[in-house]
Amino acid sequence: MKKNLSKADREYRRKLKRMSIFYVVAIIFMLACSGILLIGINRYVLKINDRALGFLLGLFISLTTIFVINIFRNRRTMNDPEKLKQHRITHTDERNIEIGSRAMYFTTYVMIFVLVILAMIGSFVSQQLMYTASGLMNVFLISYLIFYFYFKKKL
Repeated sequence: MKKNLSKADREYRRKLKRMSIFYVVAIIFMLACSGILLIGINRYVLKINDRALGFLLGLFISLTTIFVINIFRNRRTMNDPEKLKQHRITHTDERNIEIGSRAMYFTTYVMIFVLVILAMIGSFVSQQLMYTASGLMNVFLISYLIFYFYFKKKL
C-alpha cells in the first residue's frame, strides 16, 4: 500500500504517524498526571478540594479521550489511500491554512483584550487575578518575541 502512494501522500502519512506518536506520549503523560494526583490524595494526604480534583481529573480524562480519538482517526486515514489523499489536500490547502491563520490572528487579539480587561478589573477585585492576567500577558509577549525572531531568522 505504501508503494502505491505519491511522494506527497507518503510524507503526509509520515506526518500523521509522528502525530500519533505524540498523541501516545501525551496520553501517557495525562495518565501519569492522573495517577500522581490520585496517589497523592489517597496515600500522601494531598490537600486539594473536591472541585479542583474533579476539574483536574475531568481535564486529564477528556484530553486523553481526545488523543485516543485522534489516534484512531489517524490510523483509519493512514490505512485508506483515498482518505489519506483527501485529508492531505484538505489540510494543506492554502485557503484553509489562510482561514486558520486569520482565525488565530483575531483570536489572539480577543485574548489579549480579555486579559487586559481582566488585569484592570482584577486590580480592583483580587491581587491574584491581576497577577495571573498580567503573567499570562507576559508569557504571551515573551513567546511572541521568541518565535518572531526565530522565524525571522529561519524564513
